Amino acid sequence: MSDICSSEKTLLQDVKFCQGKKSLPGTKKRVYIADQRDILGYPTKPNRAAEGFSLDKVPVLTGAFTMAQGKFFAAVDIINNNGQLTVEGQGSFPSKTFKCTYKGNAPGTEEEVSGLIAELLNAEIVSVVPTRSGKFRIVGSEDFPAEINPSQDTGQSPTDTNQTVLEIVADDELPAPFFTGTLPVSGGILNCSTGEVTAAE
Repeated sequence: MSDICSSEKTLLQDVKFCQGKKSLPGTKKRVYIADQRDILGYPTKPNRAAEGFSLDKVPVLTGAFTMAQGKFFAAVDIINNNGQLTVEGQGSFPSKTFKCTYKGNAPGTEEEVSGLIAELLNAEIVSVVPTRSGKFRIVGSEDFPAEINPSQDTGQSPTDTNQTVLEIVADDELPAPFFTGTLPVSGGILNCSTGEVTAAE
């Protein structure tokens, strides 16, 4: 009789940190957001059965997002040093998942950013977050779309900040998976392996 768990191979290995290597905190001054209704195709999930599959490939999605005609991931600028991505486990064994949260403060509370949060308030979305290390991570997926919990604060004194807070939250089987594929943006195609944008064909 075959072992019904034989396909669930373990991938544990040493995880070491090299002294002197930088580990930069925070995210970059931008987040990319799309309405799930505009997404036709999603990146590929990792294949644990693939030859040579290892621990560092577990949280990585590859491929591309395919968008409806004329649609793309909108870039939203964030105040410097005001972007953060957090991940925590949730649920009960053996059905645990991750809760992935991105929080970024966009400058101002004027019409355009107010229109953005009004448009997204009850939408199912997907966001892509560039980290300071130069890598991109995803909050939201086809199975677990993200939702946005925005707030605004005009500030009060001359030293306060007038800002719109974008809190984007999603459940996921993976901890805010890394993304190395391509992303349609307003300026063309963003290569999330290099961070470079090329003109769309």
